[in-house]
Amino acid sequence: TDIGKLLSATLCLPLRYTQELADLVHTKTRGNPFFIIQFLKTIIQNQMLQYSVSHRRWMWDCDVIDMQMISDGVAELLTTRFNQLPLHLMKTVIIASCFGSQVEDSTIDLMEPFNMQGALQLAIREGIMEKAGPIYQFTHDLIRQAVYESVPVNERKAFHKTIGMVLLASAADDSATHLLAVEQINFYCQDVSILCPEECAQFAGINATAAKFAIAASSFEQARSYIDAGMRLLKPNHWDEQYSLSLELHQMSASISCINGDIGDMSSCLHEIIAHVKSFEDSLTASSLLSKLLAASSKYDEAMSNILSILSALGEKFPEDITLPHVLNELSVIQTTCANISVEQVKRLLPMKDKPKLNAMKFLSMLCSYSIQAKPMLVPILSCRMVRITIEYGFCDDSIVGLVTAGFSLFSFTDDIQLGYRIGKVGESFIEESPNRHALWSRLCFELDSNLKAMVEPMQSAVGNCPDRYNSAMLTGDIDSAMMSLLAHCIGSLHIGTELTSLSKSFVACIKQSTKYQQETVLYLAMSAFGACIFLSGGNGIGEVEVKSYQELNQIGERKKHLHLLYQNFFNEMYCYFWVGDYMKVFELSKKHKPTGQKRILEVTRTFFEGIASLTLARHTHQPNWRRIGEEALGKMIKWEKISSWNFEQHVKLLQAELHYLNGHMNSAEVAYKASIAAAREHKFTHYVALASELYGRFCVENLMSEKGAAQLQVAIDEYKQWGAMKKVRDVKAFMDTVNPSSIPRRLSGKI
Repeated sequence: TDIGKLLSATLCLPLRYTQELADLVHTKTRGNPFFIIQFLKTIIQNQMLQYSVSHRRWMWDCDVIDMQMISDGVAELLTTRFNQLPLHLMKTVIIASCFGSQVEDSTIDLMEPFNMQGALQLAIREGIMEKAGPIYQFTHDLIRQAVYESVPVNERKAFHKTIGMVLLASAADDSATHLLAVEQINFYCQDVSILCPEECAQFAGINATAAKFAIAASSFEQARSYIDAGMRLLKPNHWDEQYSLSLELHQMSASISCINGDIGDMSSCLHEIIAHVKSFEDSLTASSLLSKLLAASSKYDEAMSNILSILSALGEKFPEDITLPHVLNELSVIQTTCANISVEQVKRLLPMKDKPKLNAMKFLSMLCSYSIQAKPMLVPILSCRMVRITIEYGFCDDSIVGLVTAGFSLFSFTDDIQLGYRIGKVGESFIEESPNRHALWSRLCFELDSNLKAMVEPMQSAVGNCPDRYNSAMLTGDIDSAMMSLLAHCIGSLHIGTELTSLSKSFVACIKQSTKYQQETVLYLAMSAFGACIFLSGGNGIGEVEVKSYQELNQIGERKKHLHLLYQNFFNEMYCYFWVGDYMKVFELSKKHKPTGQKRILEVTRTFFEGIASLTLARHTHQPNWRRIGEEALGKMIKWEKISSWNFEQHVKLLQAELHYLNGHMNSAEVAYKASIAAAREHKFTHYVALASELYGRFCVENLMSEKGAAQLQVAIDEYKQWGAMKKVRDVKAFMDTVNPSSIPRRLSGKI
């Protein structure tokens, strides 16, 4: 051909080498000389045709060049020829255009009544379409647009409806085909006035089914479009004539609004449901979503009251006033019942079939989550009830929540931490086997990862699970659990010594996301912990997001009766005072927030902080009360070290060093300081390496070992820098500036 000869002469290659390329250029340009020059320039510019020095010739890949879209001019040329095509070919490409710029081979196979395969091959030869692997696509967007718009609007809608119905007939339970069919039908449904009542009802139903498929695939925005389409097709008196479909669509609408953080839409949708439900059972989904809405706004009293009234109707009643003896009595039953619990025992339980009990378990699980924030004493009572229902009525997914929360309750209120951990691990073993594993992982992040596992397993590993829990929650649309997992990762990272600059970015992201999704609880808790991060880092993150003061956060906690927020505020304030060595302030705060009998992983850290502070104050003031507090703290830490030496060995060694120093056993103190530094370094707690090095350095300075002390203080500075705690770097440097090697005054205040 002329193009072949042109390429052969231009590229200095035999004709047989350029023939395939020539055929391709002809297809892309329809042989027009102007378009040939344009096309060759384009593929050279895109380095699809280039000279190879090593091969000493021009090189190209026809498969790659075949993907190059034809020019606008060629597209216009082909468009003018469209009306001259055979009728069957025209109909085939019109149908293809209804799918967009491309359509998969498997979809064409489903369109069997139209017999499209042969016509598509002709469309390829005509240059209108091309095939890349399993995909047919138009050679240019202009061609697809011209083909699509060549059909009058009403006929075009009829094409979409016909295509949709053909696909729907082939869909069966195949979600992808069903969604493809609904996309086509919804083009037809854009003008509701052209639909008959039967079509409206049918198409509303298939949109509801499509929404369920989309939610199952975590395509929440897509689900929203199907729900909205379905609701537009409902009859004016749909609550009377289409009750089940109306209830289903409105429940899904409220759920998607919850996922998207659209609280206004969620609220109005829930009130619509509650105003029209015909039975108690039909109201349960709306009631659970209403409780979520209240809890997201930190209205825990209202959320819990709502759930308790539902549980009462389901036959599960609870006392209003719960005391610690009551809690311990309930937990003693669990200790006896689950003393030898095993995975095999739980597997022998039959599936729970009783519908009221299944509903009760669902609401008990929700109530456990909210009680952790607002009424911790209720958590053991609820979890014990869930275990008893499981034993009596059988196993369900919420039984896993019951087991893990019962383990968490034993950890929180008794000394039987190992049994609590073992029960939690039995529950965990069923999560991965559950079809709802993503929802369960994220739902139990606080109880399992942030407490039970963080207490027994290496804390870094437990905290490292939280991003996966966040991803699981987002995958299932559980925004509450996603935000709590994100928060757990931020707070946990603060306490394992994660570098503070990068951690500040995580806190900022958490605050922004909780604001976006209107999750007040997470927002205030994140602000509380971020305040400590900002304080120690010397200001990282200030200005990027609003961070309220502890005074403001305490006012919010008291107004909303948010016990967990009040505890976090206390702890984070105490955390700041501890790290700057203002030990009297540590105890002033502790007096205002006495231990409640409930133990969490932060309570362990509190014990350690109070132990260090009290032993230092005992040394400076010689008051026996401080010694007693320090010795009690050491005793507790020794017990916890037996549970996890990785997490707590450095704490014990440092408390022992301070006690030896108080007792005047200087050699033993020095050995213990070194052991604490070594343990913290081995267990990868940078901040505790820094703390132990600082206290060892001060010990040396105060006991006239100034050179050794200065060296240890420099180690502390380096470790604090690695942690990103620039406030501590400045404080230790300021102390070093006061050091006089010949005369070291002892520091007699309660502030180091």
